[in-house]
Amino acid sequence: MNSTLTVIKFTYLSRFRSKSFRVMSLILIVLLSVLIHLPTIIDKVSSHEATKIGVFAGKQAEVAGKLATFYNTQQNPDISIIPLQDAGSAAANETLAKQLIAEKKIKGYLEFTDNNVAGFPKAVYKSEGTMEFSLKNKLQTALQLVKTDVALQGAGIAPEQKANMQAPVSLETVQILMNNEGTAGKTESQMVMSYALVYVMLFMLYMGVIGFGNMVAMEITAEKSSRVMELLITSISPLKQMFGKIVGICLLALTQIALTIAVGAVNLSLSSSSKLVSQLNLKWEDLQVSLIVYFLIFYLLGFFIYATVFAAVGSLVSRTEEVGQAIMPVTMLIVAAFMIAIFGLNNPTAGFVVTMSFIPFFSPLIMFLRIGMSSPAIWEIWLSITIQLASIGAMSWVAAKIYRTGVLMYGKRPSWRELRKAMRAYKV
Repeated sequence: MNSTLTVIKFTYLSRFRSKSFRVMSLILIVLLSVLIHLPTIIDKVSSHEATKIGVFAGKQAEVAGKLATFYNTQQNPDISIIPLQDAGSAAANETLAKQLIAEKKIKGYLEFTDNNVAGFPKAVYKSEGTMEFSLKNKLQTALQLVKTDVALQGAGIAPEQKANMQAPVSLETVQILMNNEGTAGKTESQMVMSYALVYVMLFMLYMGVIGFGNMVAMEITAEKSSRVMELLITSISPLKQMFGKIVGICLLALTQIALTIAVGAVNLSLSSSSKLVSQLNLKWEDLQVSLIVYFLIFYLLGFFIYATVFAAVGSLVSRTEEVGQAIMPVTMLIVAAFMIAIFGLNNPTAGFVVTMSFIPFFSPLIMFLRIGMSSPAIWEIWLSITIQLASIGAMSWVAAKIYRTGVLMYGKRPSWRELRKAMRAYKV
């Protein structure tokens, strides 16, 4: 036991004191701080001027006037309507508009045709830009309101009634729990908070498992390639080495998670970030402590199930240059689990997502996703945890045999036949 603790302590401290870990931690702190404050930074450096859109009214002066009034009555409108004098023909109008666009006086221009679509003149927006879907949607929404206003005005409806008819409908979303009768579902603000938390933690799970799992394989291969392994074998058993390295690097990963959470909390507590949090309707009282606990549980389960495989693969490779190729199949499993989890963010109750939440190599990410975005039964959660624990035990037994055999096999990578024969000579 003392020798295992020695390996854990040595692995953790050597990696923690390494220059690469400090540099990566510093980069992580800077990137996280910038990302949290990015909306505020963009808001300060960007211009607050509304996008200027020219309008050739033609025969549709009333519609153009109502469109301009719609934006003028808004507080901090993002579009400003600039009336343009009709030049006499479509070609002359286009020439004038191109000149104004070149002089940066307008971004584009809107013209109304003589064709009516559903009782309203067809509008055409022209500009230099491409893929301006957001601007098109804003103009389309404004014109739809103008169309409604014209129709209501023509029907002789009083202004008060018209205002009530145009006011948005109040709609609130509340989750219902299919398997928990009498238990209230999540409110809209709780779902928003869960979505944000799950999204961030999925990335932390993915990056942590893939990054630190790869570190396990690199650590073992580096010692093997430098022949240090031959000296270590004489003082400590291979199995204690393997589990000591896995636990030591797991503690290193948890240290970085704690650092990330601390940096995130400090940045989010600043006034500029607090304003962003309130704009996104995120409420700290809706933060579920149970979700953070489940994150730690599934992070550890995911780390250990992948780390044992990475350790076994790393013991079979003699050079660090070959590690990336050797662990590629395992890495693809993590990528697949992450992609399924991203798909499941918008459909956490899909049958495929539910099934994959019980598959050992996928469940750390996907069951955690289901807990955050839906409400699986408690027996489902514990069944998934039990399956993962059993899988970790089985993988540890296999990985221990492979590790004990592979750490002293140099040269070319052994075939499965050679490895199987050598494994039979050892008992774990």
